[in-house]
Amino acid sequence: MNSVTETCVVSVPKDKVFAFLSNLENLPKWSTQFVKEISVVDGKYKAVTPIGEVFIRFETDFKAGLIDIYAGPTEQHMTPAYLRIIPFSENSTGIMFTFFQWTDTDNMTWQIFCEWIKIEVGNIKKHFS
Repeated sequence: MNSVTETCVVSVPKDKVFAFLSNLENLPKWSTQFVKEISVVDGKYKAVTPIGEVFIRFETDFKAGLIDIYAGPTEQHMTPAYLRIIPFSENSTGIMFTFFQWTDTDNMTWQIFCEWIKIEVGNIKKHFS
């Protein structure tokens, strides 16, 4: 299975980084390639993306610095991407964003995702600069 990880370090405390990135409504502010718009339908988040409308949800753990992002065409068929928030010091935080190429992701889409993740991590870094 292929994977891609992009990282950055920001001069911001972990709690501020985590608060921003774990808020699903902030997704369009940094995931500009994938998320064009967020809406809530029947209490569930949906995102408008270049590959169509998808359900989206987060599973988070502040103490561990984990933000798992699930997206897919149905609530039963969602694939994850993984954000890790790593405190280096009081005002220095590392961010790791990892995608895997799941069996239903064709190579052309995978290559696009590999380019997008670089842009998205760059957007995160810019946000905290």
